[in-house]
Amino acid sequence: MHGGLGLQRVGHVVLKMRDLNAAKHFYGEILGMNISREREGSAIFFRFHTYHHDIAVFKVDADADLPKRNQIGLAHVALIADNFSAVKAIHERLVEYGVPITRMIDHGITKSIYFKDPEGNELEIYCEVPEYTWNDPNDTTTIMSEPLTL
Repeated sequence: MHGGLGLQRVGHVVLKMRDLNAAKHFYGEILGMNISREREGSAIFFRFHTYHHDIAVFKVDADADLPKRNQIGLAHVALIADNFSAVKAIHERLVEYGVPITRMIDHGITKSIYFKDPEGNELEIYCEVPEYTWNDPNDTTTIMSEPLTL
């Protein structure tokens, strides 16, 4: 239930990066997103399927601060994979491209891997665990954070 305001879901995320070529390589080549639109020198709009864009990257100045752990703002962007096999395949691809994995966690409700894009924006790729009944009001299980083994 969404309270009657008419809101449906998060539509897209906009990230700021200094290097649009690095963004194009990371989000396009490594993560396999398609470019739906590009504004030369200022922005790239990426999508997974047919929606106009899921992630946009806007260019900031070369001297812009990198994201910091203890600052206000975005903690990470979470992307949903089809299943655990897809999470494992994406993990292998990230390792193949030399993308450092920052942590791998079994949350009970999801199985997640975390990593950063070339400029420090953190991402999570996860699959849901079908057996977990997150929407059962009688389930008092808490979301856990156990190490995930692939």
